[in-house]
Amino acid sequence: MFKKDYMVGLDIGSSSIKLAQFLKAPEGLRLVRADLKEIGYTNDEAVREKELQALLKKIVSKIDVKNSHFIVTVDCARTAIKKVAAPYMPKGELRDAIRLAAKNYFPFSIDEALIDFQIMGEVIDKGVKKYQVMVATSPKKTVNKYLSLLAGIGVKPAAFIAIPYAIQRLAQVLYSQEKGAMCFLDIGMYHTELVIFKGRDLVFSRKIPTAGNDVTKEMTGVLVSDRGRTGLSLEEAERIKREVGIPGEGKSEMIEDRISVAQILSMIRSPLEQLVSEIDRCFDYYREESDGGKIESLVLLGGGSSLKGLKDFLSNELGIEVRIENPLGGLNIQSGAIDGSFSATHRLSVAIGAGLSNAAGMNLLPPEIKEETKRTFKRATVQAVAVGVILTLALFYVGMRIQYASFQKRTAAAGMELSSLEPQMQQVEAQNLANRILQDEPYWEDVFKELSNIAPGNIHLKGFSMKDGVIKMRGVAASSAPEEILSNLILGLEKGIFNNVRLIGTKEIRGKVGNEFELECGFD
Repeated sequence: MFKKDYMVGLDIGSSSIKLAQFLKAPEGLRLVRADLKEIGYTNDEAVREKELQALLKKIVSKIDVKNSHFIVTVDCARTAIKKVAAPYMPKGELRDAIRLAAKNYFPFSIDEALIDFQIMGEVIDKGVKKYQVMVATSPKKTVNKYLSLLAGIGVKPAAFIAIPYAIQRLAQVLYSQEKGAMCFLDIGMYHTELVIFKGRDLVFSRKIPTAGNDVTKEMTGVLVSDRGRTGLSLEEAERIKREVGIPGEGKSEMIEDRISVAQILSMIRSPLEQLVSEIDRCFDYYREESDGGKIESLVLLGGGSSLKGLKDFLSNELGIEVRIENPLGGLNIQSGAIDGSFSATHRLSVAIGAGLSNAAGMNLLPPEIKEETKRTFKRATVQAVAVGVILTLALFYVGMRIQYASFQKRTAAAGMELSSLEPQMQQVEAQNLANRILQDEPYWEDVFKELSNIAPGNIHLKGFSMKDGVIKMRGVAASSAPEEILSNLILGLEKGIFNNVRLIGTKEIRGKVGNEFELECGFD
């Protein structure tokens, strides 16, 4: 009744918006649509916000929003995820303990941040049992900004998740058979997300400050040559960077008769070397924590990974296999889901990972919104149960009336047969028969109308019987406090058309909340 048929992964980046829509099919999730919209390069925040709103509206225009769960990746310098060992304690107390200890997990302040966690399992640390927990955090300011953007297009997200969580889900689907350690590098405009997996488990995650925009900025420096002084604007540098990429050594041709490829290489070498240095530091940390574990391969994701020559550059510098993976491998894809002219499918990786996720894990939505969602679902469920009870009683009543009408017809037929034998006794015998049938019967319409007004939503009536003027009712009290529910039901029955209401017995339902019960009563 309240099921939503689509899961939509939405990755709102700095240079583009990516979307992956999945249909919940019997065989599993099926990709029915994937899309990417480029965001124009500008330093004017107002212009960028306006364009972003328009692109978001356009990218979701073909989606049935009300019938979709939106899983949105949220990203900024202080959005992070970390795997930690937490003390073993009642789960109800674990949230407060993690909140207090979270300041020790992240290298930045979390005073104005949202935090959520997911228990991954139990571990023994130096002989002490602990929880293995994945903790995620993001500033409230960032989350509220995303909420505002989505509210502008009529979308209420089911969950906000950190990028590493989306990459983890993607890795679990595409690389479930991999045994060695793999590194994923999502290069965005302002941040680079490095995530290391071993098998299906996320073992390390770190945000690297060097990203695509650092390369662009390095190209805007003033150059002096025999042609005079020259400099590139950010827009020009971004365009040339995408066209040229990382030039090979020894090349000297000119670009737009303004700058040589050798000059480009000299300018961008510094951020590229810094990126390699940061990756090396992460690999060293992993080797130390895993007692010499080795990274087998590196997979490039994100718009920054499209930089020409980057794959070979990183492979040569790091000495490992580097590849740009197609995230569509192994997915169930509907025909026409992706425009045939679109080739940079690796840029959809995070959106696809988000779409494959669900709202049951780490969710960085503000608590009040999560609670509102729970209350809405709970109200809808209670209403559905109430409607179900009323319909059940109504159908039961209709069935009784039909049976009664059928019995009347049979009685009339018997009377007609008898009339042919004893014409003088027809009226007397028919009246006596009707009196014997109906003299002890209540007016069932009043009985069921009274029950529908008295019985609460968590009382499910399963059967009725009547003998010698006594009505017996059987049912289930679906509550953690069935005694209180049944006491209120008996008091309510006594105040109406019933009398001498008595609880015959109750029995707990194994594996479920609530008790079966049986009671009897008379009627006025």
